[in-house]
Amino acid sequence: MNILYRIIKGAILAIFTILSFFILYYFFYIDQQYRWDSIEVSVNWMVTILFFIVYFYILFLLIDFKLFNYVFFFIIIVGAPAWIILYLLEFFKIKLYFWNWVAIMDVTSIMSIAILAPGLSLNFIKYIRNNSDVTKKRKIFQNYHIHEGFIGILFVIIACCLWIIRYLLIQHKVMKTQLRIFLAFDMILLFLFLFSGSFLIFRDRYDILELKFIEKRSYEAKNQISAVFNPITADSIRFFKSPKIAIYPFGILLSSFSINFFIYGTFFLPEVIFRLNHEIIVFLGFILCFIAGGMIGIDWYRFFAKIYPDLYQEIDQIINNLKINS
Repeated sequence: MNILYRIIKGAILAIFTILSFFILYYFFYIDQQYRWDSIEVSVNWMVTILFFIVYFYILFLLIDFKLFNYVFFFIIIVGAPAWIILYLLEFFKIKLYFWNWVAIMDVTSIMSIAILAPGLSLNFIKYIRNNSDVTKKRKIFQNYHIHEGFIGILFVIIACCLWIIRYLLIQHKVMKTQLRIFLAFDMILLFLFLFSGSFLIFRDRYDILELKFIEKRSYEAKNQISAVFNPITADSIRFFKSPKIAIYPFGILLSSFSINFFIYGTFFLPEVIFRLNHEIIVFLGFILCFIAGGMIGIDWYRFFAKIYPDLYQEIDQIINNLKINS
């Protein structure tokens, strides 16, 4: 059964990888053959963006998380600077004498944005695992514990400020054309703060409902009962509850759509097809981003279990013992 699963998984990955070359070929071909505002180019953008959202999502589900993280950092480290360099060459009207370099810039941005949401979600859980022991918290906050929900609220406020900045920027046509790089940076930062803020708010929702934001704690030496999340007490059991069904995969997929709504708007959902203007699509992306971050925040422990099964077994045993003794 295990061998059959690997064969099916390998076949799916191979099919989508081969399809990616055809998608890229037609993206370059159609970009050269039609006007940039034609229906053909609009549909071409929509299909290419949608394909890479699905492709990286399937990659995320089927390959090893460590390998996916390597792919994520490679694409971000190579793709983002390449897009910036090509944008600057375009801005300063420096022509490159190789085939369709503007389309290459577009593809680097499409791939970088498509993989951002699953890669970011994975690294959120890795960050939680690497920074969830008392000694690290003490170095940063001394005797005061700042609850994640409070930080999440601050992040959402920052995201709203970035939304206001965006609104001011789009009033000037030059910001949508020659200086669109600043608008892109604003939208990416908006996504990062809104997504992470929503994640932290819903992950720490119980403490927020009890209005716990900052409290003084005594971090004395304690028996280490787990590699992370020390100390685990009866009061913290609710923190490790997961919903009855897995919702984090839907949250990751939804976050991928939301950031593409943010960045591409009618390039992703052509107005001629969906009858939605750019600002409505961007606003839908704002709402979807908050919902997606919250879904992953609510189901974070199930996601944690997938990435760190050994740690999950250790923590789950501790929690079961606490339930028996309580």
